[in-house]
Amino acid sequence: MRKTLLPLAFVALPALAMADLRLPPKPTMMEKLGRGVANVTLAASELFDSPYMATQEGGGTYGDTFGFTQGLSRMVMDTGIGALEIATFFIPTKSMKMPAHDTGQVEPYPPADLKDNWY
Repeated sequence: MRKTLLPLAFVALPALAMADLRLPPKPTMMEKLGRGVANVTLAASELFDSPYMATQEGGGTYGDTFGFTQGLSRMVMDTGIGALEIATFFIPTKSMKMPAHDTGQVEPYPPADLKDNWY
């Protein structure tokens, strides 16, 4: 029993010490630049990846038609978004998440449509 608990403690205690409940940090300029460079350089891989995945899903004709079209559109989008991120990496961006919103208004209980049927 002791031989089992000692290795388990070596694994579990550092994990508990490193636990962090904060929100993730805001993206930095360098992350935005790196994401843009990755999008531009890897966009051409969509021409090969999308037809392959579509062929696995629906067969050869489906992969050659839909997969190629999807890969081409994804390549164009990734290249455009990547170029835009490279061009604007020095401009700070705001998070797309909406903050939690509390109006402070208390709703009546029971709701108005259940007042007649409330037992």
